[in-house]
Amino acid sequence: MLGQGVSAIYGGSGRREREVVTPHNISILLFIQKYALFRPKYWDHRPPDPNTPHPDLTPQERKATCLMTVRLIQGGDMTLSEVLRVLEAAPLLPLHLTSFMAALHQMYRKGIDTLLNLFDSVEKFAIQDSARSESFPCLWTSVVGLYLRRLNLIFRRLSFSQVTSLYQSFRIYYQECYATRQPPPLPPTHQHRQMAAEGSNIADDTDSDAKMEDVVEERREEEEDDEEEEEEEEGEGSGINLTLCSGEVMAINSSTSGDVGGGDTGAPDDEDDMMQTPVLIPRDGEGSSSSRGSGHSSRQQAELFISQQTSLLQYSDTAALPPPILQAKIKQLVMQNPDMAEAHFLSYLNCLRSKEYCGAVYSLLRAFDGHPGRGGDTGRGGDTGRGGEDTGRGFRYAAMNLAALHAQFDHREAGLEVLREAMRLAQESSDHTCLQHCLAWLYTLSPLHKAQLMQRSVVKSSELSLSYLSCLARLGHAAQLSFTPASPASLLQSVTRGEGLTWQHSLVSLQHGGWGLRAALWCSWGAPVMAALASQLLLRLNTRHPAVTTTSAPNYTTDTFYAGQPTCAAVCNVAIALANLGEYQHASELIHHAQLRFPSHGPHADTWMFARAHISLTDHLHTARWTRAHYALTCMATTHPTEARLRRSDLLVATGDLVGAWRLLGDLRSEAAGETQVRVLLGESCVTVAAGGWAVAIPILVEALTVATRHHLAYLTAITHLHLANVQLQLGLLREADGSMRAGLGGVLAGGSVYDQARARLLLAKLTVSQAKGKERAGKILEVAVGLDLVKQLFMKVRAFHRVRETIYLKARLYHEVGYLEERNKCALEFRQFELQHPCQAYQLSVNSF
Repeated sequence: MLGQGVSAIYGGSGRREREVVTPHNISILLFIQKYALFRPKYWDHRPPDPNTPHPDLTPQERKATCLMTVRLIQGGDMTLSEVLRVLEAAPLLPLHLTSFMAALHQMYRKGIDTLLNLFDSVEKFAIQDSARSESFPCLWTSVVGLYLRRLNLIFRRLSFSQVTSLYQSFRIYYQECYATRQPPPLPPTHQHRQMAAEGSNIADDTDSDAKMEDVVEERREEEEDDEEEEEEEEGEGSGINLTLCSGEVMAINSSTSGDVGGGDTGAPDDEDDMMQTPVLIPRDGEGSSSSRGSGHSSRQQAELFISQQTSLLQYSDTAALPPPILQAKIKQLVMQNPDMAEAHFLSYLNCLRSKEYCGAVYSLLRAFDGHPGRGGDTGRGGDTGRGGEDTGRGFRYAAMNLAALHAQFDHREAGLEVLREAMRLAQESSDHTCLQHCLAWLYTLSPLHKAQLMQRSVVKSSELSLSYLSCLARLGHAAQLSFTPASPASLLQSVTRGEGLTWQHSLVSLQHGGWGLRAALWCSWGAPVMAALASQLLLRLNTRHPAVTTTSAPNYTTDTFYAGQPTCAAVCNVAIALANLGEYQHASELIHHAQLRFPSHGPHADTWMFARAHISLTDHLHTARWTRAHYALTCMATTHPTEARLRRSDLLVATGDLVGAWRLLGDLRSEAAGETQVRVLLGESCVTVAAGGWAVAIPILVEALTVATRHHLAYLTAITHLHLANVQLQLGLLREADGSMRAGLGGVLAGGSVYDQARARLLLAKLTVSQAKGKERAGKILEVAVGLDLVKQLFMKVRAFHRVRETIYLKARLYHEVGYLEERNKCALEFRQFELQHPCQAYQLSVNSF
C-alpha cells in the first residue's frame, strides 16, 4: 500500500525542460539509418542496387528491430558498451549490428563532417525532401519520425562551437567502449558493399559548414531568449537545493556517489553489466556509476523510469536496480529535474527496501516538501484551491505514509500518533478512501480490538469498492482468528471468501498471501503435508508481470514474476519439510535459492534467515554440536526472539542445565498463548522428566493437552499424548499408557517428522515389551528387537546419534533377556564402535526420556 496513488498526489510542473542532443542520440540515429539501408519494407519496389546488400529480414528480426528502436528512443542515455550489450542480446540481423558498429567507427575516425552529413540526411527527412526515403524510409508522424524531427530541431539550434563539443563528446563516448580493444572489422565480403551503400544513400554535402553558419545566424536570437528565460527560472528555484541528498541516503551508495554527475569519461568498470532502461530492464543491474551519472534523461523518460522502478519494487524488488545503483540514478534524476518529487518518493521506497530508516524519513519528507498540496498552496484539511481542487490531499497522504514508515520499522507508538493526524485530516475533508487506508494501518499498528477493526474495514471497503483493502482485511481477519479457539472450518471459509475477491480483481500479492496463510494454518493445525502442498501451489501460480520484461543472456527477454514475502515463506516451508524428512542437502539447496532470489539487504531476507537457523539448530542438536547450536540460536534471535528463547531451552536440557531451562521456560510461560503455550508446557515436562519428577510432569502435560485441543492443534495434541504415554509407562500405568499411545501414534506417523516418527516407534517398542507377559514374551521381544532396525535407520537419517546409541543399547538388552548371546555381542560391538565415532556425555544416554 506504500506506493498506491503516489503520482496523483503531485501536481504538474510548469518548468520547461531544455532538451539537448547527446552521443546516445547519435548512436540511435546510426542504428535507424543502417537498418533503413536494408530496405526493410517488403512493399518497396525500387530496383536493387548490386553494390548494396539486401538480406532477407525474417519477421522475427523485423519485429525485434522495431521494438528495440522504440525502447532505445523511450529509454534514457546509456554508454556505448551498454547499448552494444543490449543489441547483442536481441535477435537482430547480424549484418545490421556489424554495419552499425562500422558506422560508429567511421564517425569516430573521419571527423565532424560525418556528423553533419548524418543530420543533413535527418533534415531532408524533416522537410519531406524527395530523397528522404533513401536514408529514413518511415512515416513522418510515426514514433521514429517524430523522434527524427525533434532531434533535427534541437541540432539546428546549436552553435558551431556546441556542435564541435557534441562531436568531442561522441569521441569520448566511443573511447569509453573501445579504449582497450579494437572494434570488430566488417566481413571482407560485405565491407566494400557497405561503403558503397553509404555513399549511395547519404548525400555528400561539401558545404555543410556554410549551411551550419546560416542556421546559427537564424536561430541565435531565439536561443538567447530561451537562455534568459531559463536563467530566470533557475534563479527563482535557487532557494532550495534539491540536488543534495542526505548523508543517510548517500550511505547506501557511498561507493558510487562520488562519480554521480561527475563527467568521468573513463571506461566502465564492468562491461558485462547492463544499465536499466525504462522499458528494457537488465536483471542484474550492475554497472559503473560514472557512466550512469553522465547520461541525460528527459522528464518523460524520468517519469517512465520512476513509474517502472516503483512497480518493480512492489512486484519483485530483485528485478529492480540494486539499492546503490538505483540511489545514484535517483540523484542524477533529481539533479536534472529538481522539482520532481516522485524521485524522492522512489528514494523512500528504495531506503525501505534496504531498511535505512534515516534515509527513508529524509526522502519521504523531501517528497512531500516539493508538493505538500496540489496546486502549490499550503491549505489544510478541507481547503480547496483553484477550480475546487483539494489542497490538503498531500498533507493527508504524507502523514499516512509516515505512519506506514514507522510500521515498517515496528515503531508502533510513533506510527499511531502520526496516523491519528492523518485520520483527522481525512475526516475534515471527508476523504473516505484515505480513511480506509488509515484504518488498514490502524489495525496493523494497534494491539487492541484488531478483529473489530478488520470487520469494519471489510464492510466499508466493500461499500467504496476498494477491493484491495477488502481482501486484505478478510485475510487479516482470518490470520487474527488463528490465535483464538476458532474452528478450522470458519477460518478456511474466511480465507476462501478473501481469495475469491483476489482472483476476481487479479490481486497478485494477495493471491500469494492467501496461499501463504493457508500453509501457515495447516502447519499450526498439524498437517505438514497440506502445508507443503499449499506452499507448492503458491509457487506454481502464474504471476508474470503484464508489462515488464528483463534482459538476460542467453535469452532476449525474461519474464518478471511476483516475488514477495509469501513466496519466500513458501520456499522456506518446503525446505523445512525436506529437513524434517532428513533431506538436509535438498533443504540447503532450497535455502540457497531463496538467498539468491531474496538478497540479504532486502525486506524479505528475515524469512529465509530464520529457516536456515531453524534447520541448522535442529541438526546441531541432533549431532550434539553445542557451539554451532549456540551460533544458530544467536542468528535466530535477531529475527524471532521468542522462538529463539524457546529453542534455547531445548539446548539447555540437552546440555544438562535443567535449572536454567526451567527459569527460561517460566519467563516464557507468562507471555505465551496458543501454540507457544503448548510448546512451553511440553518443554517444562521434559525438564521434570530429566530431573526424575515423573508425577510432576503429569499435570503439566494435562494442561498442555487441554490447550492444544481447545486451539485445534492436532499435531501438538498427538505429541502431548506420546509424552504422557512415556510418563505413564515409567510410573507403571500400562493401560493408561497404551491409551495415550493409541491416541497420538497415528497423527505422528501420518505427518510427523522422521525424528518424531522414530521416537514414537521407539516408545511403542518399550511399551510392547512392558506389556508382554507369559509365554508370548520371548516372541514379542524378538519381534520388537527386529523392528528396532527401522528405528535406528530413521535416527541415522536425521543424524540423531545419541538416539541411535539408545536404540542399539535397548536392542542389546532385549537380546540378552531372551538369551541370544551372539546377537547381543554384535549389538555391543556396534555400540562400542559407534561410541568411538560419535562420543557423547553421560547425561545424553537416557532410556527413560521421550
